[in-house]
Amino acid sequence: MSQEALDILQRLTGDVLTRQNRLTELLKPATADYAEGWFMCVPKCFNESLDIRLTERIVNGRKALVWTQGSAFSFSEGDTLYDTPNAYEKWSQALKSSSLCVQVKQALAAGPASDGSVRSAGSVTLDIFRPDKRGSKLVSHGQYTMSQDAFVRFLIAGPSDEFAGKLEQAPTIASA
Repeated sequence: MSQEALDILQRLTGDVLTRQNRLTELLKPATADYAEGWFMCVPKCFNESLDIRLTERIVNGRKALVWTQGSAFSFSEGDTLYDTPNAYEKWSQALKSSSLCVQVKQALAAGPASDGSVRSAGSVTLDIFRPDKRGSKLVSHGQYTMSQDAFVRFLIAGPSDEFAGKLEQAPTIASA
């Protein structure tokens, strides 16, 4: 699934797609609890941030609402994502299975090309958190800034080499 999502992301982030040209291929299934096979767990509550929405289309000569994919990524301040679906369970247990949490500190939405303008990739500044060695709380391990496009790529496939270096500086949970 992640390679398919990366292929769709590549099409979305080109300067050809406009606000009116939405794809019917989605980065992740719209109604799935979260994106299977992605590096980070992205629950369906982030569909709008991924610009996955119901759009009116003509299907077999009739108006119908169809899930479509756009490129106006809009993760915003306070959005918090974990590397496992278990992180959304009971917190004391969640900390034992999670090794990475990112929280959006600042953001500027991405925007598709329009009227001859080029696409804006937006930006996201993340706070990076890892559980402490005892697995009892999340500890801040700095910040990282990237485009909204790069953030979506990170959610799907994992960190770029530069971001991976920042993550490696953050200690992980000690083995039990």
